[in-house]
Amino acid sequence: MNIQHRIDRPHETGCIEVYGDDPYEWRILDHTGHLVRDSAGYGSGTGAYASPEIALRDAISFDADDSVVPIFFRHGADAELENAAQAHRTADTLRTTAVALKSAVSEAQLDSRHATDSEAQDYLEARIVVMERLVEALEETAGRLQAAIQATAE
Repeated sequence: MNIQHRIDRPHETGCIEVYGDDPYEWRILDHTGHLVRDSAGYGSGTGAYASPEIALRDAISFDADDSVVPIFFRHGADAELENAAQAHRTADTLRTTAVALKSAVSEAQLDSRHATDSEAQDYLEARIVVMERLVEALEETAGRLQAAIQATAE
């Protein structure tokens, strides 16, 4: 199985994985590695994703709120209202993840001051740069998502 993305669950212990080679699926694992939810477990195959990033977005949203059920699982749902609600949850999750990453950046910056050799220093500096870019991307995406929600509501 080819794992495309693996991240820590933002709200609980465990991880979220996106796997496959097009189509992609996502799964949520608890802290012991046991399966909590798998998008492929719904049977029809309509849940497969063409993009690993979209699969990751849906997995994070699904994990953030157990009442979230992607549109293709809830055929009778009002798709427009569900899309707006899911967009709000996704934007909130992106902001929460950005805040957590900012905290991790601060910790890494403190750690880098105490690095004892140049290899450790280089590693921490590279880690800080990557986390700062992730924070920026998450915040930009949340902002664009919020703007799209507002534009759609008008």
